[in-house]
Amino acid sequence: MKANIKHFPVENQTKKWTHSSKYKAWIRRLRKARQTRRSSEKDLCAGKRGICKNDLGIPRKYMPQFTLRRAPFSQNPIKKFRKHIKNTYGVKSYNSSRRAEDLKPSQSEISKVRVNALIDDDIVDTMEVPLVISSNGYIADGHHRWAAFRVKAPKKPMKVVVIDAPIKDVLGMAVDWGATTQDF
Repeated sequence: MKANIKHFPVENQTKKWTHSSKYKAWIRRLRKARQTRRSSEKDLCAGKRGICKNDLGIPRKYMPQFTLRRAPFSQNPIKKFRKHIKNTYGVKSYNSSRRAEDLKPSQSEISKVRVNALIDDDIVDTMEVPLVISSNGYIADGHHRWAAFRVKAPKKPMKVVVIDAPIKDVLGMAVDWGATTQDF
């Protein structure tokens, strides 16, 4: 099954990032990408009871990452991204809070092992780094932290940074900015 990228604005004169070489290379990789079939024992998105209903179908390894993989997490990449999109594209962002049950995933894979480790580390009560979300409620960064809340405390508010743009624009700007991608 191929990634669902047909609706991304590959080239659009009004969206500067669609003309960048980083963005075009990312789109080429997505077009060639195939969804890996993972079992519901390993992936919280897999199966009928998966938590990733209505995701965009983007494999995890192609999702832009704003934070470091290892603790301690830093908010600096998020701050730098916010400053970049404001200065470069005029896109505003703001701090807020949202409940996990009210957000939608962009990616199509979430590691059950990573989520269980975050729950064991008590992320629900100690989360410091906010999720990055779009104006239409999709997660751009922080899927595993979101999933830990979704499993453990779906109604509890969690810190988010809302980028005032639809998810596909947020992902495009992140790729153009140079957000890294990582497999899990």
